[in-house]
Amino acid sequence: MRTSRTAKETARVVQALSPPGRRQTRSSSAHASVLRSFAFNSGSNAPASASASVSASAEAVSDDDDTSSLSSVPTVDIEDILEPPAKRRKSALSAPSARSSRTRSARTPADATQTSLKVETTVKEEVVEKPAARSRRVPARKVKVEDGTYTVEPPSNWETIYATVKKMREDNPTAPVDTMGCAELYWRASSPRDRRFQTLIALMLSSQTKDTVTAVAMQRLHTELGDGPPVAIKAEPDDDNDDRKALEPMQDSTLNLENILAVSPERLNELIRTVGFHNNKTKYIKAAALILRDQYDSDIPSTPTELMSLPGVGPKMAFLCMSAAWGKHEGIGVDVHVHRITNLWGWHKTKNPEETRKALESWLPKDKWHEINKLLVGLGQTVCLPIGRRCGDCDLAGTKLCKSEIRGMASKVVQKPRITFMDLPHVARVKILEYAGLLRNCVINIRYESVRRKHNGGTCLKGDHRHYIAPSPGIWIERDCNHPKLPVELFSLSRAIREEAGAVFFSHNRFNAPLASRGDYTSFEFSFEWGLHRLRYLHLDLSPREHRYLKLAGGVHRTTLRIWISFCLLAHSKMHGLKYFSMTCKVRELEVAQRLMREMNPFPVLLQCAFHFGHNYEEHTQKVIRRAALRVTDNLKVKPRFPYFRLPREIQFMILELLLVDHPDPFLPKVDSLRGVISLQDRKKAMRPSSFLSMNCCLTCSPVGAICFCRGRHTAFSTSCSCLESPLNYFLVSRDFYRDARQIFYSRNKFAFLDEDPEFMLQFLHKLPTSTTELMRHLILKFPSHYRGTPRTGPRSEESTLIWWSVLRRFIREHFQIPNLSLTIVDMGWKGMVSGEPRRRYLKKLLDGMLELRGLRDYHLYLSENHELAKDMEVRMLGEIVYQRPRGVAPFSGPRNSQHAQ
Repeated sequence: MRTSRTAKETARVVQALSPPGRRQTRSSSAHASVLRSFAFNSGSNAPASASASVSASAEAVSDDDDTSSLSSVPTVDIEDILEPPAKRRKSALSAPSARSSRTRSARTPADATQTSLKVETTVKEEVVEKPAARSRRVPARKVKVEDGTYTVEPPSNWETIYATVKKMREDNPTAPVDTMGCAELYWRASSPRDRRFQTLIALMLSSQTKDTVTAVAMQRLHTELGDGPPVAIKAEPDDDNDDRKALEPMQDSTLNLENILAVSPERLNELIRTVGFHNNKTKYIKAAALILRDQYDSDIPSTPTELMSLPGVGPKMAFLCMSAAWGKHEGIGVDVHVHRITNLWGWHKTKNPEETRKALESWLPKDKWHEINKLLVGLGQTVCLPIGRRCGDCDLAGTKLCKSEIRGMASKVVQKPRITFMDLPHVARVKILEYAGLLRNCVINIRYESVRRKHNGGTCLKGDHRHYIAPSPGIWIERDCNHPKLPVELFSLSRAIREEAGAVFFSHNRFNAPLASRGDYTSFEFSFEWGLHRLRYLHLDLSPREHRYLKLAGGVHRTTLRIWISFCLLAHSKMHGLKYFSMTCKVRELEVAQRLMREMNPFPVLLQCAFHFGHNYEEHTQKVIRRAALRVTDNLKVKPRFPYFRLPREIQFMILELLLVDHPDPFLPKVDSLRGVISLQDRKKAMRPSSFLSMNCCLTCSPVGAICFCRGRHTAFSTSCSCLESPLNYFLVSRDFYRDARQIFYSRNKFAFLDEDPEFMLQFLHKLPTSTTELMRHLILKFPSHYRGTPRTGPRSEESTLIWWSVLRRFIREHFQIPNLSLTIVDMGWKGMVSGEPRRRYLKKLLDGMLELRGLRDYHLYLSENHELAKDMEVRMLGEIVYQRPRGVAPFSGPRNSQHAQ
């Protein structure tokens, strides 16, 4: 139907004279649409079907409709519903416009009302069947309430947008503001007053400057501002425990008010030359420092108004400083990122950051005033950039929540999620931290760790990092560690990495803490405070300075006791993960040992524990520390009887083998060829401090790996020591237990005489009953190299020695089971100053006499200087079978087993 020019002009006049309609929402009901259409047409006989036309037109609006609330409501001609247009070719000219529709509605006849109502019903039914329309984005607006006042209604869907962006930022905290924001640039070891001043300086430098550049300038101020040496850490109390938990160097920052006042403007300008407008900022900082000293008692103001009175400080800096320095959230810090992004979202239409701040504070909940700045600044630095927005990387893409989203920015190729360090398996993360140098296989001494100068390369020497100094009585020293410094900078990368790396660092490493003074204890508590609950391995050196013996006296002795008491209380309250603990202290008096062990009553339950109180053996002190070690490991209480004799015989023998077989002998060298060998000698005499025999560690006695805790000649006890003990306690349980234990002990172990003294061998074996010697299966005779003197190989001594050897051979034939016995003779060689020919003749006579023991199960000869004689004697003893058996390694030789047991 064609529309005349008169109808068009009339519709244009009516459209201009009609009042502007209120803003429509897509969730409005059909009845409200009808009422609005009647009010708009201002006619009593206007067709009711116009409401359906308006509703259908509203649904046809695209999702990107940004129509202002002041825009006019489009009108639809009733004829477009009553008479559908004829089918014609699709062209730009054939598409009806909104203007022509409004013109045609003016020519609608009045008798079409009834028909339009029918059509309206049909249209309404079709609308109900369609999916629900999306609600329009509505910015913040003033709403008049019933009492006549106005309130600001927040934008629609703002909570959904805020929650989506917050989750996106928490999942990927990689923006510069997360680690180098102004709130993070204070010095951890400074006092609270200096921290507040440093936060203000960081905010003044951040204006028109990137966070990365500001962080570099602040680092120079922290380290290069002062002219003198670094000041010791201040002891001003601080309630902010989170800031003290980081492992920082034990020196204070040079950035404080006093140094700012003392530094020349030229030097200050040189230090901050990388920031924008550094000349003006130098003047502002110097002027603000004078005001702070004269008017605010050398501290920063505690109100936004006073902060904004300082030169170079605006509303944004003032409100951010109030939140970061004082913890008071009295306003929103709005910078260009917050201003730009909130306008892109359509929350308001403001022209500058100050208008944005007032608009946000009018409706945003106060608990979000502080976090919205960091939230949107990080979003603006990583995703919503000022130039070249990455809408495809934003979680709001495709949700139709951001009205400024650039369609088509999303990548058509499905990108795989980026794998971060925290996404790796726990084993892989531990390997990476170990490669970075955060984990070590040696003990970390916290006293010497801060003075390391080696930054690159190297690991500790192979094998055990301790070695024995003979013939000193059981003294161990640590070899030089070749590791670089600990990379404690990893703890400051992010909170997630700090928690992960801290858990691995404190639970896997072994620490040595010397506590010789109160300062050492304070340093230990401050450095380990944030990881005490994860600490697992710890060795404590409690000896007073100058290696004194601890006494119940004043001075340094009283200080040491107080340190020990404080440490025990700290362990009870915070060291819940401590499982492996050892302690060394020089104690000579029994009362001192009892006092030290008594203070361990609130100690946590340990898995392994060890104490070392002296290099000389004291039996009474030994009993005290043994009882204390068993008590803290929960092994002292009486446990219910175990039904051992109800077990099968095979299980009983396996238990006895575990208790009595293959335990290292401290008087034998740690070589693989002596595994399961027990030396036969006078052990009480060998354990005297004046004995020349060296003691060897079992390598399992130290829970942490610091020093040797074997019982030997020391006043020490360890719950993990695996050194050989006397089987007497097992022999005294019962007759049946004695029978089985004796059989296992003597038949499964190898026994060795260490000296070439047949008289001592005969006296030792004569004390054993025949029923015991018949159980022995392995006997080793060692001829040491250092036992070669001229008088020992003279004519008279040779004759008497051979007589003793003949008596010993007769004893072996009568009291041993020859078919079950294996005999091994090891000669370490001639080391004397005179010729060794008499020695070789003597050895030939001795081995010829051993042929009386023909019938042995096995016979081995190891002569270091005459291998042909050894082979010949073996053939004469056993026959041709010697060539068919493996030779093996001679006892007391071969590679050392010096690897520290974990």
